[in-house]
Amino acid sequence: MNPNWSELKREFERRRETAEEARDRRKRAIYGLIPEIKDLDRKIAETGIALNRELIRLNPDPIVIREFENKINALIENKKNLLKDNGYPEDYLDIEYSCKDCNDTGFLKDSDGKPGVIPCHCYRQLLVERFYDISNLNSDGQTGFEFFNEQFYPDVVAPDTYGIEESPRSRAIKIKSKCLDFINNFERADCRNLFFTGSTGVGKTFLSKCIAIEILKQGHTVLYLPAPAMFDIIYRCKYRFNDEEIPDDSYRFILDTDLLIIDDLGTESPSAAKYTELLTLLNYRSAKNTKTPCKTIISTNMNPKDIQKTYSERIASRILGEFEILRLVGDDIRIIRRLNQSEQV
Repeated sequence: MNPNWSELKREFERRRETAEEARDRRKRAIYGLIPEIKDLDRKIAETGIALNRELIRLNPDPIVIREFENKINALIENKKNLLKDNGYPEDYLDIEYSCKDCNDTGFLKDSDGKPGVIPCHCYRQLLVERFYDISNLNSDGQTGFEFFNEQFYPDVVAPDTYGIEESPRSRAIKIKSKCLDFINNFERADCRNLFFTGSTGVGKTFLSKCIAIEILKQGHTVLYLPAPAMFDIIYRCKYRFNDEEIPDDSYRFILDTDLLIIDDLGTESPSAAKYTELLTLLNYRSAKNTKTPCKTIISTNMNPKDIQKTYSERIASRILGEFEILRLVGDDIRIIRRLNQSEQV
C-alpha cells in the first residue's frame, strides 16, 4: 500500500522531536555547569518578546527595533563566547537535525526560510525506503569501501586463467579507483554509468553497494534492485490487476531515483516485453541525466557480447556507449571467506 503523507509526517515529527530532546538534554547539562548561559537565554527570550511587541504595534519604531535586534545579537555573541571559553562549540545548544537542508520537515525552505512545497531529498529517500526496504544496504556491517580487501584478489598475472594481461589484484584496485571517481563526479552530466561484469563472487554487488552508501551520504536517492524484482515491479505497475495493491509511484521511483542499481541482470526470465522496458528505462534515465543526476549501475555475470546476444543491439549500444565497462576477475571471494572462517575455528 502506498505510504501516505500522514505516515511520513509522523516520521519527520519523530525526527524533530528526537533532535529537540537531544538539544534540551545538552541545555540542562550546560545550565548546571555554566549558569551564566541560562541567564543569557532568559534575557534573549525577554528581549525577543519585547521586539515582537514592538513589531506588532500600529506604527513600530525602526530605531527601537534596531536596538532590540542589536541587543539580541550581542547576547547571542556573549553566549557563543561563553561556550567556546568552556571548551564547547559555539553551536553546541543548537538543534542538530538529521537533515540540515529541510530541518527534518521533509520540504525545502522557501525564500522566507519556511518549509515550502518542494520535497527534500530526505523525503524522497524515505519514500523509496518505504516502498523497497533498501535501508539495509549496510545491514551486514561489512559493506563499505573501508571493508574492501585487495588481498582477496590474486596478485599473479595469468592471462590463460583470468583472460587479462594484469593481475586480478591490480585490476580490482583500478576499478575501486574508478568507483571513487564515479562518486566524486556523480552530479556531472558527463559522468558515465557503470557496468560491472565478471564471474560469481568477484565483488560486483559489493562494490555497487559501497557506491550506493556513499551516494546516500551525499543526500541523493538510491534504489538497489535485483533485475528479476525490478522487472516484476515494472510489469505489475504497468499491467496491474484490479485486486493488486501496488504503490502508485513504484515505477516512477525506478525511473527517477538519482542512482538506480540493477543487480544480476540476465537472471530474469526472458521476455521481449522486458527487453523493451529495459531500453525505455535506460533511454529515459539517459535523457534526464542531462539536467539532473540520474545515473545507473548494472552488475551482471554477462559480458557486453552476451548482452547483445541476449537482449538487442540497441540495448547493447546504449550500454557500450554510456556505461564504463568494469570487468572484475579472480576467485569466488565468498568461498575464500568461508574457508578462512573454517580455518580459524
